[in-house]
Amino acid sequence: MKENARERILSAGKEEFLTKGFKDASLRTIAERAGVTTGAIYAHYPDKEALFRALVEPAASDFRDGFVRAHEGFKALSEPDQVDLMHGYTAGKLHALFDRIYGQFDAFKLIVCSSAGTEYEHFIESLVDMETEASAEFIKVMRRRGYNPRKLKLNLIHILSNAYISAIFETVAHSMSRREAGEYVDHITSFFTAGWDVMLGFDITAVKTAPEALSVRRT
Repeated sequence: MKENARERILSAGKEEFLTKGFKDASLRTIAERAGVTTGAIYAHYPDKEALFRALVEPAASDFRDGFVRAHEGFKALSEPDQVDLMHGYTAGKLHALFDRIYGQFDAFKLIVCSSAGTEYEHFIESLVDMETEASAEFIKVMRRRGYNPRKLKLNLIHILSNAYISAIFETVAHSMSRREAGEYVDHITSFFTAGWDVMLGFDITAVKTAPEALSVRRT
């Protein structure tokens, strides 16, 4: 019985947060929708943010862990392999992250659109910070390997990283279907890959990344 009540609370909470956002969501309304008292909600969750956390933390933690592992795995490669495998590795990382987003879509919809006022409102920013650091380190690798990447200030790397990560999560903000989002992300990835090739000093006439390597699964 308690588990059934918890499930109703979570379902009602998700609906309320998606409709009104965290700040304007009402525990009283959630209780009414769930068919329980506000006291019953407090028996499971000490406050409104704890309820929000219960809805998004599993997905957020899984995504964050996957993001970190992808960067650590790339960094563990030898420097020659980092340069040679960069395009394919980036595409593989995107495939995995895209699967995570669309495997827990409602949770990411809450994070992207309804998290203002919670610890999750800076979730995307935290990913951008990690992407910025990883990109800055890779530029150093490129220079050590004899390439001539442009001298990019950290602020610019951050802006480019923010543009890329934020663009991917726009699929969630606009409630795109998985197929539509896959097509969108394919274009975004091609755009940023070409731009970074120039910034990193790759001979773009010699880069032969197969189109399918940059495509995300759409089903």
